Amino acid sequence: MSNRGWRLAILPFLMLLLISGCSDRTPTPEERLRALIAEAESHLEARDLSAAMAFVDPAYRDSRGRDIRQLRAMLAGYFLRHGSIHILSGIKHIEIKTASDAQVLIYAGLAGSPEETAKPLSEWRGDLLRLQLRFVSDDGEWRLKEVTWRRVRPEDFIL
Repeated sequence: MSNRGWRLAILPFLMLLLISGCSDRTPTPEERLRALIAEAESHLEARDLSAAMAFVDPAYRDSRGRDIRQLRAMLAGYFLRHGSIHILSGIKHIEIKTASDAQVLIYAGLAGSPEETAKPLSEWRGDLLRLQLRFVSDDGEWRLKEVTWRRVRPEDFIL
């Protein structure tokens, strides 16, 4: 495809983005959570500890008793051990309990290369995790408050 043809092919897509960006509609809490999770993942892949921790509530606790300081130390150690981080995730379920409390179930794969994320699960060599996240909001911004996580089990794939 010529340079001009490529530009013409992408023009309708760009127009759609511009039109949707001009909407006066306020995003739903679920849409805001999805955007926050995507942004947090991009900061984790970029190994930007400060930016990733900005999404965490100061009163954070996980199922293993870690607080926000211990989470920061754990992530810093992970970043030191892994020169490259690639995340493949899927949100399984979002439940908005109240205007300030939400639960999100995510399945995530962590790999060291983008090629690994393209492999079928039977050949996956990275970590596969099931994450139950609790988010809270007291100022209109969602923050990660609690995490319960474990490695994925075969029964997680049963429909």
